[in-house]
Amino acid sequence: MTRRVPALLLTIVAFAAIVITTRATPTTVTPVFSTVRAEWMPFAPTAGALTQTWFCPGVPATGDDGVGGELVVANAGSTEISADVTLLNDEAATVVQTIAIAPHERTVLDIDAQLSGEIVSAVVEVDGGGAIVEQRAFHPAGSAVSPCANSTSANWYLADGFTVGESRNLIVLTNPYDDYVTVDVGFATVDGSRTPSRYQGFPIEGHSVKIIDLGVSGAGAQGEEVLAVKVESTRGQLIVGRLQEFTSGGRLGFTMSLGAPALRDQWWFAAGEKGSGIDERYSLFNPTGDDVSVDVVFPAAQNSDLLEPIVVPARQVVTFDPGEVTGLAEGRHATVFSTLAEPSIVVERALTKIVDGQPSTSVVLGAIQRADDAFVATTWAVAIGPSVPTEEALVIYNVDNTEGTVTVEAVGAGGPAAIPGLEAVPLGPAGLITIDLTADVALDRELIVRSTTRVMVERSLLAGEGLGRSASWALPLLN
Repeated sequence: MTRRVPALLLTIVAFAAIVITTRATPTTVTPVFSTVRAEWMPFAPTAGALTQTWFCPGVPATGDDGVGGELVVANAGSTEISADVTLLNDEAATVVQTIAIAPHERTVLDIDAQLSGEIVSAVVEVDGGGAIVEQRAFHPAGSAVSPCANSTSANWYLADGFTVGESRNLIVLTNPYDDYVTVDVGFATVDGSRTPSRYQGFPIEGHSVKIIDLGVSGAGAQGEEVLAVKVESTRGQLIVGRLQEFTSGGRLGFTMSLGAPALRDQWWFAAGEKGSGIDERYSLFNPTGDDVSVDVVFPAAQNSDLLEPIVVPARQVVTFDPGEVTGLAEGRHATVFSTLAEPSIVVERALTKIVDGQPSTSVVLGAIQRADDAFVATTWAVAIGPSVPTEEALVIYNVDNTEGTVTVEAVGAGGPAAIPGLEAVPLGPAGLITIDLTADVALDRELIVRSTTRVMVERSLLAGEGLGRSASWALPLLN
């Protein structure tokens, strides 16, 4: 058959401030608030907004040894900004405080030192804009970094759950508002979809966190190798995250991340990998009422097979293993899933590698274009980079079919500056490169990736000594 390459008709949108002029007065800039035009992946809003609000999915804060989390607010600008931070837990307790973020600095807040709970989530309201906010969860099975969301949503989706053996799968529902939120929760496994009555009309009181552990006995989803979840609100909006602790069934490790706030017709992954001791699995979840045909393309790979579309039945989840694709070379590859149907799918990747004789698993949701204009950024940033020298810490895929260059900057006392040796790194057409972050100047800093072409930037940080990697996306910048 003839392979259909996913359509990527992108428009570069220039953002300009609205200005007001008179015949006798200087030009002034009208203040604007940071707004979200449509559900997207977490992103860095336009600089100069009056306020930004970030919603973090939560970290474990039980007080157990090795368990906790932190909030990182990074300011790449030249003026000090402040932020009001509200912490929420599963007992409806709250802690509110104001923090300052100096120019070109990061402020790190120890969450579990401020408020305890099985899960503590955060809302960060930044006065003055110009900041990005991320969280890092700590667990004896590994650490996990996640960007925080720019907005709440009425609907959330998770494609790759796992509850084999004693593995835990916690769905974290955070209501940052005053009024009750009510949701219906359903899930899909290899045996079909289910909507247990206990999770219909499920209430989350204001300023609180509710947790559904699908891995415990009686939860209705124990012992599942494939477990997709949908959370659809019948009243109000919320934030949905997922904590997973893998203990058996060929997986070990820990993840904590956001769900997907919307369905899409295309999902991108930069850091796929094929090779000995590597198990790469993509879970494709279709919660709609119609069957969907999904194309798979490895755009940066050579000589991979032409693949038949994957049919994902209505309200079902199916998996795809690139390791079974003959002709796909060992090593890194980007992967794109695309459907000609209306936005209808969510795709996550679970990557398990053998580290020191033990499996280590990370799970990451795919990246997406912005919904209303198909925007893909040329500049990306992270508030949390490596704290120790890390090889292949960034994986960068060139969306464009033209040659470009990539420069990685670290934000220091004088502002962003290129890291020596990482200026104008060549990036081939539809190419894929990895970036080592080993220099001292690259550690424990906000990092900015600038490209001359449109790119997708995935980071791969060490989860702990002998614990493998934690995968997450950088944040695309609008400007």
